[in-house]
Amino acid sequence: MKLNIKHQMKLFKNILILAFVLLTSSLTTAQEYDIHFVHGSWKEVLQMAKKQNKPIFVDCYTTWCGPCKILAKEVFTQKEVADFFNQNFVCVSLDMEKGEAIKLKKDWKLKAFPTLMFLDSKGNENHRIVGAFGATEFLEYSKMGLDENKMSARLQKRYEAGERGGQFIFDYLVSVRLSFNGELEAKVADDFVKSIPRNELLKKENWNVVKNFMNDPTTEEYRFIIANRTALAQAVGSAEEVNAKINRNIEKQLETWTFWNEEKPFETDKETQLIQFLQESDYEGAPVLIGKLLANKYKRVKDSEQYLSLLDYLVRLNLVENSGTIVRYANEVSNSYTSPQAWAKALVWLNIAEKKETQIEHKAVILTAKSDLLTKLGNKSEAELAKLAAEKADKESEETGKKIHTVPMMLMTGQKPKK
Repeated sequence: MKLNIKHQMKLFKNILILAFVLLTSSLTTAQEYDIHFVHGSWKEVLQMAKKQNKPIFVDCYTTWCGPCKILAKEVFTQKEVADFFNQNFVCVSLDMEKGEAIKLKKDWKLKAFPTLMFLDSKGNENHRIVGAFGATEFLEYSKMGLDENKMSARLQKRYEAGERGGQFIFDYLVSVRLSFNGELEAKVADDFVKSIPRNELLKKENWNVVKNFMNDPTTEEYRFIIANRTALAQAVGSAEEVNAKINRNIEKQLETWTFWNEEKPFETDKETQLIQFLQESDYEGAPVLIGKLLANKYKRVKDSEQYLSLLDYLVRLNLVENSGTIVRYANEVSNSYTSPQAWAKALVWLNIAEKKETQIEHKAVILTAKSDLLTKLGNKSEAELAKLAAEKADKESEETGKKIHTVPMMLMTGQKPKK
């Protein structure tokens, strides 16, 4: 019996040792998948970089910056990312609100966090990235910090020396965008677009600049693009891609005008010119865009009659792309108008949306809005039927895992919160 106990104790001891070895091995492995940040004064970091003949990578963060924490936890710990930085850089992580980092923050003119600085071994800036990205994107942008043809400092010098050309301007603008310098980005793009003959905008070599950085649809150059979209599509090889670009920018401009800051005058002339141009254009997407622009205008100037008529026009002629937009229009009329005639129009829109919609989770939303309008119109029995149908659709969407849940949006700003 004693021998059996001793044997069990020895076996238990061996198991503990094995578990400890496995745990230690696991921790060691985990630690390998992280960027190895050195510690010490900035002077010591520069000495280390000089001795190792390596450039410097600086993770500039603050304690209140949520994206900084996500970057540190979810990106720096990726094996490919960690290996790249550990092999190529002397890496430093600095809280930019403490110690000598406060002066570095001022010297580097940091405005948002995280800011990732790529410096040469003497501490001169080669490249910078502002913001948190996924591992693949972050690694791609970080490799630019070692590429003389991509790093922002070299591109800046080439630009100042007068170099132009579609591919170069595109590379330069990408580096400017990564550095979170919107004002410079807009100026460089605008200067380039205005400096070349109009026909050059239709060439494939300039498409990346046009596609990604030519964003104001109210300019003469942009109107030229719309008017000559067929020639551009032939050069690019895709009419769909060109049309998507045009629609996206006008929709973005519409969004800007929708949420216009009332502290400054509205761009009435630009709005009028864009609407007039689209009205005279043969662009296929013009009718929908004109309708949206006019609807926004009538809403802004509080012309409720014209606004209601235009929404009715958009929905009845099938110019609204999805049922969610129709429900939004109907709810807006339900909440903002007191006229039964207006409510009746909104009810017609919901009937149209209900017939078109095939997804059960969206039908539940439509039927709920329909029940509310029917109640306002005094049709209690129909309202009750719509409510029951909405509950049935909602239950079915829940059972199939398709129910729509509204959740708060997490803002990945990295900007210092106001006190």
